[in-house]
Amino acid sequence: MRLGIIVNEKSGSVPEDGRAQLAAFIAEEGHEAVLPADLEVALEDQVAALMSAGCEAIAVWGGDGTICAVLQSANGSVPVLVLPGGTMNLLPKRLHHDELDWKKIVHSVLKAPKPSWIAAGEVGGQRFYVAALFGQLTHIGASREAVREGAILEAVSILTDRDALDIESNIQVEVDQPGTLRECPATAVAVIPAEQDGLEIAVIAPDNHLDLAASAMDALARGWRESAHFHAEGATAIRMRHADGKAIPATIDGEPCEPGEVLSISYIQKAACVLVAGGEA
Repeated sequence: MRLGIIVNEKSGSVPEDGRAQLAAFIAEEGHEAVLPADLEVALEDQVAALMSAGCEAIAVWGGDGTICAVLQSANGSVPVLVLPGGTMNLLPKRLHHDELDWKKIVHSVLKAPKPSWIAAGEVGGQRFYVAALFGQLTHIGASREAVREGAILEAVSILTDRDALDIESNIQVEVDQPGTLRECPATAVAVIPAEQDGLEIAVIAPDNHLDLAASAMDALARGWRESAHFHAEGATAIRMRHADGKAIPATIDGEPCEPGEVLSISYIQKAACVLVAGGEA
């Protein structure tokens, strides 16, 4: 297989010589590794160059942001082999059954490659393949990472300095489902693209600080579904706006951003083609 490779050597767990290591290992596996001719251009231009060079697939090794950018640029034209090189590694964990050893992933996938389509949500022209979180409670994710690294004071600072535990439900949410429209206020919202059934949404809208604290702890310990005050599946579209006209803070596939004060989220069933293990050897 002629396999293009894109490596972000600045990502958290990618070594400084990651590009050379990946190319050498692909060659050891009996395949041809192709690097972009110009590593200084944007990722979308690197992807376009690799496809023009006749690559049958592209391997991307980097964090969630790099992986999402490559998937969106490839747009299903070629399958993408995603390798874990960041801190959260949301999509690689899902696709490779929690395996985080990049060599084991490359070996198993190239031994029996299987192209597979995955769904996505899209907001402000940016796709997300795992989950998008909106509202002040999205900062809990950053706090959780700080706790894992032993930075307890930093974790507390994130929650307090950024008003992550602000009780006000200042996000207005509209959810389109087949035959119905649901509306509700929210302090925080989680949106997950299902493989076939549209968007899943979990809304946190607490009545008081005690309820919010309990929801925050549930979100940290058990996940967004268990902490939700409103939960729905099969949504075809979701709209949000900030009651005060402020930008809504968000974390899209692990990357913090502020996509705007009025958001429209759509569902794409076949958003990206990925390369996983499970094909015929």
